[in-house]
Amino acid sequence: MAKRVTLKDIAQAANVTAATVSYVINDTPGQSIAPETRERVLRAARELNYVPNSAARTLRRRRSLCVGVVAKKNVAVPRFSQTIRGIQSRLEDLGYNLLLCTNKVKTAGLSDYLIAYLEGRVDGVIFLGKDNVGPSAASLAVIKRDHIPLVAFDCTGNSNVYSTIDFDYRGGARALAERVLTEGPARVLYVKPDIDTPQERDRERGLSDALEAHPETELITVTTPVTLENLDVWDLRYSVGTTPEGDRLTAAFSEILRRAVDDLDRGDAVIASWSGWTESIRYRCRERGIITAELANNAESNFYPDFYLRLPNFDAGVACADEMLSLIDGKPSSARILHLTNVCDGRRGVYGREPR
Repeated sequence: MAKRVTLKDIAQAANVTAATVSYVINDTPGQSIAPETRERVLRAARELNYVPNSAARTLRRRRSLCVGVVAKKNVAVPRFSQTIRGIQSRLEDLGYNLLLCTNKVKTAGLSDYLIAYLEGRVDGVIFLGKDNVGPSAASLAVIKRDHIPLVAFDCTGNSNVYSTIDFDYRGGARALAERVLTEGPARVLYVKPDIDTPQERDRERGLSDALEAHPETELITVTTPVTLENLDVWDLRYSVGTTPEGDRLTAAFSEILRRAVDDLDRGDAVIASWSGWTESIRYRCRERGIITAELANNAESNFYPDFYLRLPNFDAGVACADEMLSLIDGKPSSARILHLTNVCDGRRGVYGREPR
C-alpha cells in the first residue's frame, strides 16, 4: 500500500513550514497567508495526491446510500427545482438520500462535492451545469484518479470518465418551429439572449432547419441584453423578487422587445428562446393577432404562449438518478440525449382561451 501523504510531505515540496500547510489546508481563520504561498501549498497538495485525514479514515468504505447534487444555478428557478425534485423522487424510491453540495474549492484545493465523496458522505455526484460549464479540469483529474461516479447534466460534453445527460435542443426547436409555421406567418421574430453556448446555437440551428422548408417566411432575430455576466441578476426574480438592478435589466429587455414587435403584422410570429419571454408581448399585442411561442417553457406561467415546448425537467432528474445508480453499481459511463417532442398548444384549455 502506498504511503499516505502527510502535511510534512507537502511542506517539504512547497518549501514552507508544516504549520503553514496546516493553516492553508484547514483554511484556518485569522491566519494571513500570502496568495502565492497559498497557491504553492495547494499545488503541492494536488501534485502529491493529498487526501484529508478525515477522508483517509473512511476512504472507500461501505455505501452511504446518499448522492450528492451540485447545482451551480439558482435552484429557485423552476427549471432547476423541477430537475432536483425528479432526482430526489427517484432516489427516494430506491432507498437513497440527496445531499446538496457546492462547487466551492475548500480543503487542499478540492471542491466541496469531491470532499463529500472522499469522506464517504455520498456515493456519487450529479452535477447540474451552469451555462454549459461542468466540473473544472482540476476536479475532473480527481474524478478520474479516484473513479468517482459522476453524472453531468446539461453540460453538452462527452467523456469516458463520467456519464452525461443532455437535451436535444436542436430537435426541440425544429419541432416547435414547424408547428408555428403551419399557421402561415409571413415573418418570424426570434428572441434570444446575448449568450453563446452550445444550447443556444442548437436552438438557432433547429429554427433554421424548420425555416429551410419555408423560404417565403422571413426570419428576424433580436438579441436581448441578458448575458452570462448578468444572468444571476435576471434569475433573482425567482428567489428574492425584484431588485433595482433587475428592474433596470427588465426595462431594457422590455424596450428592445417593444421596438421589435411594433414592426410585426397580424399573423406574424414571435418565438422566444426562454420561458416566460413572450408574456409582455402577449399582454401588449393581445388584439393584434400575433402568434407567440417559447422554446423552453417550464409551465410556471398562468398565461401560456400559443405554442410552447415543454421541457421534461422532472424526467431529466429521474434519468440522472437512474444513471447515477448504474455507475454506483459499477456499470460503464454513458452519454444520453433526451429528445424534446412535447410541443403544446397553449390556446386550448388554458383559463378559457380558445383557438383563434
